[in-house]
Amino acid sequence: MKDKIPLSEIMTKKDDLVTMRIPGNRDLLIEAIRKTGLSVYPVLKKESDELVGIVSRSDLFRNPDETQLSLLMKRDVITLKSSNYVIDAARIYEENVFQRIPIVDDNDEKILIGLIARNDIIKKVVLKAKIQLDVKNYFNPNVTTIWEQTPVNIAAMILRVSHQKGLPVLNASGMTGIISQNDFLKVAEILDSQSTSRTGHGSENDSSSWDSESILIIGAKTLTLPRNMKVCDIMEGNVEVCYTGTTIHEVTKKMVQKNLDQMPVVNVSGEILGIINTRDIIRAYVHGYDKKRN
Repeated sequence: MKDKIPLSEIMTKKDDLVTMRIPGNRDLLIEAIRKTGLSVYPVLKKESDELVGIVSRSDLFRNPDETQLSLLMKRDVITLKSSNYVIDAARIYEENVFQRIPIVDDNDEKILIGLIARNDIIKKVVLKAKIQLDVKNYFNPNVTTIWEQTPVNIAAMILRVSHQKGLPVLNASGMTGIISQNDFLKVAEILDSQSTSRTGHGSENDSSSWDSESILIIGAKTLTLPRNMKVCDIMEGNVEVCYTGTTIHEVTKKMVQKNLDQMPVVNVSGEILGIINTRDIIRAYVHGYDKKRN
């Protein structure tokens, strides 16, 4: 494999991207998430390819009462050029939680020409590198867990304040599943198809209330979730795990095969030790790259 790989070789080009445009509203973003399964979208001006920001699924959870894309999106966006290298993007991902970096024109840094996702590096570069470093040096031991009987509206708030992409779910016997942002949006799709004309029952004066039994988007312009469902009703029950002693390459291979962004790390008794995610995998790649160069 080449020591330095230009981003132009692995980035997704602009014509193959799903983008948002301003002015626009939250409904367009939710519709795109439902249709594509993607979590992050570049935001362009209405009739040009000028990049003005980036908006993500996480922004919906951080700002449940905001409806306009221009206020949901992040404007101060880190960008790279197609002439930059994969290692440049990897170093940025090592230090930041976001998962996609817009690629701008070499001659005009306002014009979007593509996107490099953290998973692009994982699938197209890290997997081929076959990193033999031990998982035990890279997973995060500080992980928030949640009880399987927790109401989903409470679970959504816990997920939001934890700054995690997913929460391992526990009962008295141990880990029974994992719940992520996508699981909440799946609930919204079901409720939307069953009761599109219903409204929420929260307080009229509480625009940030999660206490509703209707659909995700309501007339009060508040993100809401049903209070009559529990975490165990919507969680993913088939949890892929790894163990200390597993190599980064083995974890990367399983993540790519199963299309995962994270994986609980457990001991031989099945107790949770922490979580390893794609950011941790990137960190291992950077460390291996630097070690090779030195």
